[in-house]
Amino acid sequence: MADYDDERPDWRELDRRKDRSGFYGRQEKGEKGAKKEGPKNRWQSGRVKNALDRIFLGDKGTPEHDKLYNRLHGAYGSGTFLKHVNTYIKKYGLPDDAPTLLLILDTKDEGIVTEAIEKLKAAYGSLQARQREDVRRKLSILAVVDRSQEIRRQAGEALEELGQ
Repeated sequence: MADYDDERPDWRELDRRKDRSGFYGRQEKGEKGAKKEGPKNRWQSGRVKNALDRIFLGDKGTPEHDKLYNRLHGAYGSGTFLKHVNTYIKKYGLPDDAPTLLLILDTKDEGIVTEAIEKLKAAYGSLQARQREDVRRKLSILAVVDRSQEIRRQAGEALEELGQ
């Protein structure tokens, strides 16, 4: 029992160890060995990541693109929808995302619908399961109901290619 008491530090030694540890005083003073700064504000780092992503998008990463894109979505179902689609396509080409392409299928402009069907077929493999189902449903509706015989034919062929 005496060996144990000899190895145990006294209160003065414990206080000295606490003062020497990096846990207390060094963090505020910024001395050598202080704890490194934690990650930056997550909100700010998210904004930086979004800004970098927009740079790589090129013209489609600009605020002007976002305005046209939002106008296109806002005009869906109105008489100005085709005008907004034409403005968007003239400036940026067909959109890359499937939900917007599905909206564009409702323009009833044969040239635009044909291009949108081709773009949907190309992107079909990378879509999520829910989006694939939406594409198949929309194409099946077009294949049966559309006024243009060319669009009905192309939608039917697209369904066959996609495995419907």
